[in-house]
Amino acid sequence: MNSGSERDDYLWDRSGPADAGIAELERLLAPQAWRPSARPGLGAPRPRPARHRSWRVAFAAAAVLATLALGLQAWYAYRLQWPAAQPWRITATEGAVTMAGEPVAADAALAPGDVLETGAGASARLRVARIGELILGEGSQFALVETGDGRHRTRLQRGRLWARIWAPPGAFGVSTPAGDVFDLGCEFVLQANGDGSGALTVRSGWVQVENAWREVLVPEGARVEFGARGEPGIPYDLGASPAFIGALRELHAQGRRAEPDGAAVRAVVAASRPQDAISLLYLLQFHPPLAAGPVYDRMVEIMPAEARVSRDELRLRGAAALSPWWNALPYPRIKRWWLQWPDAFSSGDESAALLRDEGR
Repeated sequence: MNSGSERDDYLWDRSGPADAGIAELERLLAPQAWRPSARPGLGAPRPRPARHRSWRVAFAAAAVLATLALGLQAWYAYRLQWPAAQPWRITATEGAVTMAGEPVAADAALAPGDVLETGAGASARLRVARIGELILGEGSQFALVETGDGRHRTRLQRGRLWARIWAPPGAFGVSTPAGDVFDLGCEFVLQANGDGSGALTVRSGWVQVENAWREVLVPEGARVEFGARGEPGIPYDLGASPAFIGALRELHAQGRRAEPDGAAVRAVVAASRPQDAISLLYLLQFHPPLAAGPVYDRMVEIMPAEARVSRDELRLRGAAALSPWWNALPYPRIKRWWLQWPDAFSSGDESAALLRDEGR
């Protein structure tokens, strides 16, 4: 019995000795043996090829990305939508903040036509529709003029404001005694005085200034000052030395009287750094005769070699010949405002600190 069971084990698990007859039968039937790969769906499942798994993973990733893209698009469209004349919300106040002579507290509304005023040491924070936020510093008089989809206009008669906007160029604008200031997707601090003087400092993106004098584009990390009648000065880098800024003001004040190789020009060039290219470029744009002197030579030194501007072109075409140098400046492109995505989020206390620092 034991010997038989050992022999029979071969029929169950092939562990026992094989009978000669059974071995011969297996050989004859081998071509007809069942193979899992020959009949899918029966027996143990076949492992799927790696390329099928890769395709499924890629498809799932694409679906996730598409969902995110649709969500971002919906969020972006929602941010830009704003019912015409719907008030803005005042989110915080500090000190004496009034509207029409009445005290204003947080969660109040600022509607078109309303004028908000801040006293000594006071401030107010507002939501700019859904596209950004704004802080008024002390001694300010600010009004909401117009608000609606893609167009928000305000007026700063006096005082100082900080604004951070994430929206297409021109969506947000501030009129001042010096002229109109248009956000091009950025963060900036604006000072306005009743006589037209003031200053604009850009922290990210670009800001456009328009008035009866001229149009000026100010990039991030730069500042422009306005004279008593609102005339824009020459924008300069925030890291410029006092010697450079002083010489720049003197040269710009000379206007048409400036000599291409005069003392003021030599002082500007001597104190200039590569980061001061924005100022030298504006000097050539506002005062083309300066191209005959060392201002042009300094620009050739600090600009990339592939950005070529010749003196002959400047004489023939004027400011239009400066395009290669404008395009070579190390600032973000205006048309790519959406890359300034951090401006889409609320700021912390650093915004109020920037506002205070600008007043010193």
